[in-house]
Amino acid sequence: MVLTRRSVARGAVVLAGWIGLAGCSESLFGAHRDGRPADAATSDDGAATGGCAAPCVADAGAEFDGTAGGMRGHWRYLDDSRSPQRTWAPMAVGNGEMTGTDRDRITSCAVHPEAAACAVLPGALLVSSSGAASLSDPAIEFKAPTGQVLRLRLRAFVPAGDDQTIRLYRNSREDALFTGTASAGTPLADELTVDALPGDRFLVAVAPTGNGASDVGLQLFITAADQAFPSTCQLALRFDDLPVGNSVTDVLCLQGAFTHLASTGSSTPLVLGPAPFSQLGGSGIVPSTTFLHDFTGNGIDYSRDVTVQLWVKLASFVNAGRASVFSDLDAAGAGLELAIVPGAPDMVVATTRTTTSTLAQATGPSPPAGLWYFLRVVRTAASLKVCIDGALAANADTTPVLAAAQHLPDLGKDLPLPANQASFDGALDDVRVITGALPCN
Repeated sequence: MVLTRRSVARGAVVLAGWIGLAGCSESLFGAHRDGRPADAATSDDGAATGGCAAPCVADAGAEFDGTAGGMRGHWRYLDDSRSPQRTWAPMAVGNGEMTGTDRDRITSCAVHPEAAACAVLPGALLVSSSGAASLSDPAIEFKAPTGQVLRLRLRAFVPAGDDQTIRLYRNSREDALFTGTASAGTPLADELTVDALPGDRFLVAVAPTGNGASDVGLQLFITAADQAFPSTCQLALRFDDLPVGNSVTDVLCLQGAFTHLASTGSSTPLVLGPAPFSQLGGSGIVPSTTFLHDFTGNGIDYSRDVTVQLWVKLASFVNAGRASVFSDLDAAGAGLELAIVPGAPDMVVATTRTTTSTLAQATGPSPPAGLWYFLRVVRTAASLKVCIDGALAANADTTPVLAAAQHLPDLGKDLPLPANQASFDGALDDVRVITGALPCN
């Protein structure tokens, strides 16, 4: 749900002099220590600035006090597993630092002001990684308490040693918001604005590409953006552990309610199943005889860049035919379809077209049936990209579509088939449509 981004990947300058957003003359990373706004003369970096009244939600460096949740309980300090099971293990608390597997460690400039990174990033966290051969990476995690538009400001500095990959993602690595490489002696920075749903987890992981590094400086400031929520979120459909009856409602992004329908067109109870990983509360089971249809939404707006993403687990192909996952293709020339097509190998196909011709079709290999995977399709005026589990699988050229889809979205129903006929057999979770183009990795 990226709204705006300012990023400096490799600049030999200290970034404290950047101008902030919303007319504020604070430094780019002028957060608000201890939950209080910076005064009119000084930012958190110590730089003389005009200050800013934007409320601070969380400050990773200032709130680190050697406890499991930080000063205000906003944080978790984790071993971010590299295994495909998407698991996170809390680090151990001890003597002003958090320790994990191998040499993974998180402490702060407040505890070790002599660290070289502290001269560049005052008040930062200090993150040590054990190297590319480790089973996990050190990470920090912030959990959004409510639905709101958040501005995330990330900054990293590697004082010496090998390059370090810095990842900022939501809920799991596959849902990437930013990936950058921090090289020794060169600051890395990124700023983005997102629509955060209640319970969304934003994680920053230091993932070394070589022998690891000691005391990498890391700052993450999270502030409330001066924008009404939702801002770019067009659809957010999440399943939880509670019974949902015959429908599941998007109450946050104002898209409406999806009703679970049988092939006869009548509503039928929606069964919940296990989520792709433990942080998500459940998934929607969609057998081949049913599908989900949005009766009350406004149609997806494709006049700007759009990202469609969701978790998918295909159980089986029905009658050896294609399995439509998401579709709102219509006669007006707007819309998008995501389908899984059997073959050798099976393929994920994203299609956008008018009534007379296909504008673009991007095809990438699909993971085997029975496994969860994260599917992100990015539609821009120039391209149609398919991303699977955080990696680019296919990219096709396309042309702009300046319209909103007239057909409301279906999940698990193939539009070319007869009315109310389904073609998907499996489970879906965390369906989101976002205005803006998110990265694959």
